[in-house]
Amino acid sequence: MEKWFSKLDFLTQAILLILPFIGYLIEIGVRVFVVIRKHSAKNIAGLVIFIILGWALLLNLIDIFVLSHTDDLMLIE
Repeated sequence: MEKWFSKLDFLTQAILLILPFIGYLIEIGVRVFVVIRKHSAKNIAGLVIFIILGWALLLNLIDIFVLSHTDDLMLIE
């Protein structure tokens, strides 16, 4: 899922992250697949944070800002 998400252009990624329930599901889905593929403490911490606090729109907005500067989500290696 993270490969599919990274292939999308920035505007599509931002729209998917802004949508309240869909953004949460995409964040969790991308993070679960990254943790499965790469078992690092940074990826696991990102997954735990977004499972606990990911329903808040603030984290999605922060992720859009990070995505615009680094082409990757926050706390993903």
